[in-house]
Amino acid sequence: MKHKKPLALILSLITALTLSIPVIAQEGNIPDKIIILHTNDVHCGIDDNIGYAGLVSCKAQMEQVYGRENVTLVDAGDAIQGGAIGTLSDGAFPVDIMNQAGYDIAVPGNHEFDYGMDNFLRLAEERAEYTYVCSNFIDLKTGSSVFLPFKIISYGDVDVAYVGIDTPESFTKSTPLYFQDDEGNYIYGFCQGNNGQDLYDNVQNSVDTAIAMGADYVIAIGHLGMEGSKPQWQSKAVIANTNGIDAFIDGHSHEAYDKKVKNKDGKEVVLAQTGTKLNAVGKIVLDPKNGTITAELIENYTDKDPVMDTFIHALKDGFADILGQVVAKSDVTLTTKAPSGNERLIRNGETNLGDLCADAYRSVMGADIGIVNGGGIRADIKAGNITYEDIINVHPYGNEMCVVEATGQEILDALELGASLYPEENGGFLQVSGLTYSIDPSIPSSVIRNDEGEFLRVDGEYRVSHVLVDGIPLDPAKTYTVASHNYMIKNGGDGFTMFRDNKLLQDCTMLDNQVLIDYITKQLKGIVGKEYAMPYGEGRISIIYSASAAGNAA
Repeated sequence: MKHKKPLALILSLITALTLSIPVIAQEGNIPDKIIILHTNDVHCGIDDNIGYAGLVSCKAQMEQVYGRENVTLVDAGDAIQGGAIGTLSDGAFPVDIMNQAGYDIAVPGNHEFDYGMDNFLRLAEERAEYTYVCSNFIDLKTGSSVFLPFKIISYGDVDVAYVGIDTPESFTKSTPLYFQDDEGNYIYGFCQGNNGQDLYDNVQNSVDTAIAMGADYVIAIGHLGMEGSKPQWQSKAVIANTNGIDAFIDGHSHEAYDKKVKNKDGKEVVLAQTGTKLNAVGKIVLDPKNGTITAELIENYTDKDPVMDTFIHALKDGFADILGQVVAKSDVTLTTKAPSGNERLIRNGETNLGDLCADAYRSVMGADIGIVNGGGIRADIKAGNITYEDIINVHPYGNEMCVVEATGQEILDALELGASLYPEENGGFLQVSGLTYSIDPSIPSSVIRNDEGEFLRVDGEYRVSHVLVDGIPLDPAKTYTVASHNYMIKNGGDGFTMFRDNKLLQDCTMLDNQVLIDYITKQLKGIVGKEYAMPYGEGRISIIYSASAAGNAA
């Protein structure tokens, strides 16, 4: 949809010679096609699937067909974290790769903040050669957006505004402390209040401003997602509560789709996402001459750009001796996925890798119970030799282990929070050791959170039940010891605030990936054996339905 430019505003902008954003280009220069290539949730998968070398080759082909000046490459977040190359460089090397690939614009995802706020802002301002945009990432001290809310790129006479949006889930899907001052006050925000309305108002203001400044098209680049995301912060909710967005490039939920969603005025908006780890490259085509917008996913692309391929391998070779070191062996494949497909079972069900990680926490740290959020377990381990890189890929965040005293009630609340979104995927879904529990999905979740997504209380019937600690029913009044990492115990990650003020018995000791290595090498004698053979785990988490629900279903 080509937005009309008010004549008076255009005349005033022509005289505003100091404007840094181009508004009007040479008259009569309308490109046949504008190509927007997009990626999301690469998570350091630099040579997975299509890979960055394939992306660069694809981009070069598009430039040859449509003209270099008419092709733009954007990323919708979570690019710099998720693998060893990000962990060992605090996100710097993935930024270097994106520079080499020729990205024009990127949006911060929640995981861009995982190496600390100061680190990410330094990467964005000093290392990235592309522009980070985000309308709703706000410095609460000044009330201004931390990055440009949008950027306008001119393609001849056609101006396209790219508006950035990041999920308010960043508070709990990264580390809440990174958005706070030393006193625990939030100094950064994501327009998270009023059940989504603050976010819609912020985005609408940026869209309206971009159109007033001459944008013919508005493309939203959002790290919001659909499946598993809070409903009022999903991309489809932003589209439904705004107008003026012509296409929405999405991320965060690791889904692959191109569809159309109606906006506030009932007009259809293209919505697209590419999955994760460069499973596909997204392609949006704007045709300014007939006003159409189309989207597609480019999959199974095999050509590789030789320069980018060499660049990536040179970076990886620098870590080869460290990452390739064999630390243990597994007789079985340890998985985060359902055996029947690519569903991330670790986020809504038990897996053998979830059992292994939780066991490592509990056993090495000497606690009654071990818990680990499913979103903190990032990669599978194939049967065979286990390298240091395999372990880092499972636990790439470098979280530090803690042991805390907690009441049975606090443990029950934690399990309830983890199960609150079931059966949807949820990074806060808890893998456990030392206890078993059941979830009744027929009971609506009554977990209450604040605007930042942090746990406040359970205001109704619990869907978690039959909690046994070492085979004995959980006592709400009893004190237990719980092992997990600082992200969950101290920092309120994934909204787990119930442990934050509790007595710490061990405070930020070993790194989580080192705990996993120690458990396998010392306690399992270097071999993960048949006790972890079942992909669905050993039955620590069960799904039940109440009798009334079963009767209603019948």
